[in-house]
Amino acid sequence: MQFGGRAITLAFAFTLASWTGSALGLSLEEALVQSLKNSNKIASSRDSWIAARESVFSSNATKESSLKYSGSGSLSETDSGSGYTGSDSYSNKITFSKNIFDGGQSLEKLKLAEIQLESATASFRNTEQGVVLETVQSYLNLSKSYQEIELLKNNVLRLEKHVAAAKVNLAEGMATPTSLADAEARYARARADRALFATSLENAKDLFFKLTRIQADNDLGEAHLLRVDHILPKSQQLAEELALKNSPTVMISKLAEKAASQELHLARVEQNPTLGLSLSATQSNSSNSISASISVSAPLYSTNSTVSGARKKVALHSQSMIDLKEAIDNIKIEARSAFRDYEGAKITLRAVEAEVEASRLVVDGVAKELKFGLKTTLDLLDAEKGFNDAELRLVQARHDIILKEFKLIAATGGLTANKLGIGHALDKLSDSPRPENPLRNSLNFW
Repeated sequence: MQFGGRAITLAFAFTLASWTGSALGLSLEEALVQSLKNSNKIASSRDSWIAARESVFSSNATKESSLKYSGSGSLSETDSGSGYTGSDSYSNKITFSKNIFDGGQSLEKLKLAEIQLESATASFRNTEQGVVLETVQSYLNLSKSYQEIELLKNNVLRLEKHVAAAKVNLAEGMATPTSLADAEARYARARADRALFATSLENAKDLFFKLTRIQADNDLGEAHLLRVDHILPKSQQLAEELALKNSPTVMISKLAEKAASQELHLARVEQNPTLGLSLSATQSNSSNSISASISVSAPLYSTNSTVSGARKKVALHSQSMIDLKEAIDNIKIEARSAFRDYEGAKITLRAVEAEVEASRLVVDGVAKELKFGLKTTLDLLDAEKGFNDAELRLVQARHDIILKEFKLIAATGGLTANKLGIGHALDKLSDSPRPENPLRNSLNFW
């Protein structure tokens, strides 16, 4: 058997899609688009990115200029013994101040803010992958549940006929009460199984609606799965390489280490001297004045709190390096494991398909032998149960191989909207508008 892995998967996918009366009329692409548009996780992650972008804009705070106004006035009446004497005074002052040199703080803060913005971007991609995988799993679970319910429904109808036949045979003396009781027990068990799977179906519908805001009713048609062969790694080694290169988890850990290192640089430059300029104009009832001053500020020694803060940042940087090593080791294992799980699912599916075919032959053979008195009705019931169980395992195996395919792509960092061809479902992060200014109605001169 020289089938390629993807060819086998597609064959199974199309078999899953065309399963009579069990596939969703909604395509996976449509479900993913709606899920990405309605996801609270995506919206929350986008706001987190917007907040990180605002930190970039505010990183220059130590070099920004300020213009402040202060004013005062007084009015008094004094009794000096010969009557009240009035006096009044007022003063208005405008001060302009700016750091000419901030010791390099604004530059280092800008670098840190940009690193944190990259980390927020990686976190958004990680959230995006999680939402996509969760939706795929929900979609496949719903499709699988419909198939299982259909199989169990047919099984109940078949066993119902067996019970009716056993009653007729017992009345005609061709069967015993034991055979009737056995048929009734199997019928009751099948109805219980159908009720259990019906509950699972309703749960699957609820989760699918939560993710997509789409009601999955019984208007079933033909499901359509996404083609992902162009982003599916063909070997375990390639899966590991792609994971190290594209995994959002690794990116987040790398940027966390980079940010911790930048925090150390910032701690050093905060000890540098600063040079400030201040201009002020004062008007009062007694005189008017204009003044200018240049100030130099520099710490003469490091306080205990400053030293402890710096040591804390050293420890956090060491922690981030350890976390990065752990993240790299974990993603390697995850990628290799996902690839092996996918390969194992293909082997399992072939075995279950062979089992279903063999079980079908057994049912046909026992049915023929029953006509000639070589087998009993109990033998036929056992054979039919084995065939029904094999069909259920086949549904599960087809579900597993497609799900493991998407999990493998997620492990390699490729399960994003753009790579799946549905990038239109999400607006670009860079196109996100800035939040409304909450200070626009405050008491300013502009």
